[in-house]
Amino acid sequence: MKNFYDVTLRDGNHAIRHTLNPDFVKKYCSAASESDVWAVEVGHGNGLGASSYLVGESEYSDYELLEAARNSLNLGGPKLAVHTIPGFATVKRDLGPAINLGVEIFRVATHVSEASISKRHIEYLANKEVIVHGVLMMSHMIDISGLIHQIKLMESYGATAIILMDSAGYFLPEDVKNRIKAIKLETEVTLGFHAHNNLGVAVSNAEAAIKFGAEIIDAASMGFGAGAGNAQLENILATRLRLGEEVDIAPYLRMSLLVEEGFQDSLPRTTSSSTQSGLSGVFSGYAPQVKQISTELGLDINVLWGELGKRKLVAGQESMIREVAQDLMNL
Repeated sequence: MKNFYDVTLRDGNHAIRHTLNPDFVKKYCSAASESDVWAVEVGHGNGLGASSYLVGESEYSDYELLEAARNSLNLGGPKLAVHTIPGFATVKRDLGPAINLGVEIFRVATHVSEASISKRHIEYLANKEVIVHGVLMMSHMIDISGLIHQIKLMESYGATAIILMDSAGYFLPEDVKNRIKAIKLETEVTLGFHAHNNLGVAVSNAEAAIKFGAEIIDAASMGFGAGAGNAQLENILATRLRLGEEVDIAPYLRMSLLVEEGFQDSLPRTTSSSTQSGLSGVFSGYAPQVKQISTELGLDINVLWGELGKRKLVAGQESMIREVAQDLMNL
């Protein structure tokens, strides 16, 4: 079995506009404690300290959600994890208090070509008694040699694993294979992979990552996540079962049912918009804003996705969506 890293309670927060509540966190973490999932990631969709007008305000604070999770995860069971993006999360305001709350895994994330921004956060965490990973978001937006360079930077700061995020759901299984094989030839770093389902191949991409050497696989119950959602955790486990592995899938199905019943109106699905997002290589979490702005301005949503892709917008540039749309209206 690989280490399955459950992003339901963080990436899924995108799907419900950051309204995840402590009561659901408690129920889900109790259910996850009965599974052999390695870690459960909790918080605002954009991570610690990200609640803001720009990317969405949380209904509940990071610490309310983390405390609910910490009190509900069995000791010795799944580890409590958080996603952090330098600029949103600060060392003093966010990282230190999270350590004190009992967070065990910290992921420090940057755009794929900006690993140097993670230096201060990773070095700080590497000197604490926690696990620290580097995350390279939008990992399709760089060539393989550039990707390996960014990975080595994060390694040099003290990250013990590197996670490749297909934030736009752009990859096909062959892309995943080529990148992981090349990285494995150049470095011995522990690799993880985080898939999105814009093109309907998230589970296949996760399987390709497993086949070619990724040790950590991100997934979410019911695929609960930004845009078209993540690789569906229970489907990956079912695939493992079909391939002959010994898997106790029952706890994962109970986790899935909690999400299915709790968020029926917000479950991710592939749509024409999410497909265009994947084809354009644009962050799938932009979907609500792209839909809202294109409707408001009477602009073809596919034209807007295409232009965002041409301009290579990345996560955190939400304010530019309207600017791009207005430019298109003025053509």
